[in-house]
Amino acid sequence: MELAEMSHTTMTGDTQPQGERRRSAFDPQQWWQRLTMDQKFGVYQLNKFGFELAFIRNLPTVGPLAVVRRNQEYATVNKQGEVDLKPQITIRN
Repeated sequence: MELAEMSHTTMTGDTQPQGERRRSAFDPQQWWQRLTMDQKFGVYQLNKFGFELAFIRNLPTVGPLAVVRRNQEYATVNKQGEVDLKPQITIRN
């Protein structure tokens, strides 16, 4: 896909740009089911400190990355269950 194609979006009737990757919101149970067992353990441990599962980001080189949030603070849990409390990720609004 060329850069020009990626940057071009048109609005649909529901004001969501065509090509937008976001879909309707999953409920927390659906996100939880998509985690590996190691990720579930890592997220569970972070829940004890007030973090909640926000979403899962699928990265081509690393695989699924669970993103958890507490207020404006983010952490990640990779598919091996390793927790990163200071991730270098970009969150879009």
